[in-house]
Amino acid sequence: MADTKRCPHCSGLNPVTADWCGQCLERFTPKPAPAAAQAPPAVQAPPSSQAPVQEPAVDVEALLAGIAKGSPTPAAASPPPPSPTPAPPEAAVGTTRGAFTVREHGVVWTCSSCETENPLDQQMCAVCGTTFAEVVSPPAERPQRDPGTATLISLFFPGAGHGYLGLWGQAVARAVLHLWVLFVVFTSVRQRGPGSAPLGVLFGLAATGLWVTSAHDSYREARREPQQVLLKGRRFLFLVLGLLLLFMVLVVSSVLRARG
Repeated sequence: MADTKRCPHCSGLNPVTADWCGQCLERFTPKPAPAAAQAPPAVQAPPSSQAPVQEPAVDVEALLAGIAKGSPTPAAASPPPPSPTPAPPEAAVGTTRGAFTVREHGVVWTCSSCETENPLDQQMCAVCGTTFAEVVSPPAERPQRDPGTATLISLFFPGAGHGYLGLWGQAVARAVLHLWVLFVVFTSVRQRGPGSAPLGVLFGLAATGLWVTSAHDSYREARREPQQVLLKGRRFLFLVLGLLLLFMVLVVSSVLRARG
């Protein structure tokens, strides 16, 4: 190997132009003249167990000079800090390709469950926990269903139409929410206490809205028009949180009226 030379200290291979060994940091010295007798290296006594062990000094200038000449970076040298991510071009901001969108601060991916934008280096949605692999994986093939049948089944019970389409996650979520709203309505009607009438009326309207909306969404899902779905992802989450907040406000107000 004409382009490399071997370190006399650790036998490591280094470029010919290197001034120091890339493995043991031993500086290369010029070969002695043939006539001169080379004295044997002096044997040093091992340091005592009580003496502190000093790390070998590293010549920073020689290290930088070796890197500039193409010498391999020694293992003892720490890697340079990562450079900041350059800002995307202004003309590309707002561009969307599938689940990815270009923003001013970089590329983000949109969660398919709650529509939350997450940084590209984040492997899990910060809101609902959906993984990045689930978002970028191709959607599962589901059988073609009749939109009219899906609508009729949803009118029978919210969520049943989505189960008919194979969307079991949405089916269970809508069914549980509708059952909870009906339970609140029936409980408020049976109690007939202070504040029970507004609670029953508001949640009765919510139950009716969920009933109609589920039929509409199952029809759109059957026609493969997900962009026309009303309750999906973040909007469905906000609806649940809004109903919970409304329930807590009405319950607290009724308790205060009963005590007053």
